[in-house]
Amino acid sequence: MNAVTDETPLCLSETGGGVATVTLNRPDARNAMNIPLLQQLVAALKGAREQGVGVLLLKAEGPAFCAGADVRSDDGTAMGRPGLRRQLIEEACDLVEAFPASVAAVQGPAVGGGWALAAAAVVTLAAPGAMFRFPELRLGFLPPDQTVRRLRAAVGPAAAFRLLVADERFTGDDLARLGLVDVVEAADLGHRARRLAEQFAAAPSDLVQTLRTTLTT
Repeated sequence: MNAVTDETPLCLSETGGGVATVTLNRPDARNAMNIPLLQQLVAALKGAREQGVGVLLLKAEGPAFCAGADVRSDDGTAMGRPGLRRQLIEEACDLVEAFPASVAAVQGPAVGGGWALAAAAVVTLAAPGAMFRFPELRLGFLPPDQTVRRLRAAVGPAAAFRLLVADERFTGDDLARLGLVDVVEAADLGHRARRLAEQFAAAPSDLVQTLRTTLTT
């Protein structure tokens, strides 16, 4: 793997076959969300939607999907700029959810905002080694409102409360039992995620959007 330099994009984006592929590209920091990565992520997602692309494939470079918010300094302070970072995380989650169809491929840890980002996708595929955790409350933050609503709708208030508050490490198998992810062998994860995104893209986009709206309202 090539080292990430100051000139290396922290978020990669390409479009083809009706699918926008957006890749977190800060593997040396476990794709932790600092301000520059989040700004590039938001720009990539907005760009794909402005082009009229209806299907998103969200993935990440390296062994981790996303270690969550980078609480190291973005501006020389101990916690950086948490207000701006939270705003950008919530905007990114809203943009992911705005796609009529989306697939997140989670190959490793997805923590805090990283889990929120994956949870915003219609379908999350997870490798057996994936780990999910929400440490936000222990750090003095609330999870994104959209994530709270989505988990509550998916698993009910009691299970959602445990996922968000207990600060436990959940495996892909744990979340599969709740219907939140599908577990896929690591060697097949990229291929399966791409194939599913292409299957979504083959359907009429207006009908996909209508069906998505019906299912979520």
